Amino acid sequence: MSEFLQIRSNGQITLPAQTRRKAKISEGDLLEAIVEEDGSIRLVPKLAVDRALAEKYQLNDIAWAVKHKGKGNRS
Repeated sequence: MSEFLQIRSNGQITLPAQTRRKAKISEGDLLEAIVEEDGSIRLVPKLAVDRALAEKYQLNDIAWAVKHKGKGNRS
């Protein structure tokens, strides 16, 4: 699916409803804009994560990795 979008004077674009539905995004969702080396722009939906929860889970992941260090699968 390809659509043409026009950039407004303030830099905004409007994603057509059909595009939003197909991408499963809605008002307020976050999109990461990635500018590729060839100048093309890719919009990637992102989820906002509470910083405190992210830090908690990151610390849990680090603790798990330290605990299991050297216990890799050896066949």
